[in-house]
Amino acid sequence: MQVSDLTFRFKLLFLGFLSPVFLTLGLLFSAPYWLGTNDPYQKSDVAVLEITEDLPTKKNLKAISNLYAKSDFKKLILVSKEDKAQTKLIGPFEIDQKTKEVLIANGIPSAQIVSLVIPISKMGDTDEASKNLLKIAVSDNLGSVLLLTPEFDKRRILNTYKKTLTSLPVKVSAYGFPSEVSGSNWFLSEAGVKEISVALVRYIHSYVRGIQ
Repeated sequence: MQVSDLTFRFKLLFLGFLSPVFLTLGLLFSAPYWLGTNDPYQKSDVAVLEITEDLPTKKNLKAISNLYAKSDFKKLILVSKEDKAQTKLIGPFEIDQKTKEVLIANGIPSAQIVSLVIPISKMGDTDEASKNLLKIAVSDNLGSVLLLTPEFDKRRILNTYKKTLTSLPVKVSAYGFPSEVSGSNWFLSEAGVKEISVALVRYIHSYVRGIQ
């Protein structure tokens, strides 16, 4: 075999197989550093918390109560998703009620907590939630919105809401709940790998579909 043929096959192997592998690994290992954002949050008229998947942790709900105590927002909107098929052991109504109970116990008046139920959407919960918030922003003449998000979902959720609300003079910022994992240790635990991987897949999905 001639040297030129060997070189060509090596380049073909590198470009056709190894380069996508390296690109994927590079994207995955750099994800913790760009999935979040260091943009500061602002005091807002309302705060939005999506509870469409799991019951929020007590730690995160306590953080929300602290934000309210500092007057960082005036009203809280809890976004839950319809479950017509009733596939989950704990449905959206139960999650909404349990979340409210903890928030009220931590000092947020029940009158300042509003529930918003969104339908299942092929474009994703955040996209559907942002469209529903657009209607509320128009009817209530909102001037600012504070998004309460997991640390590594912050950029995706923030970009989605900004895109949906771009036609309105509404300031949108986000507060990210600190994660138990970081860019230097997430791959050392199963929970860390799952957290980063899921956040990355959700970001790529929303980006490819033009949601953000």
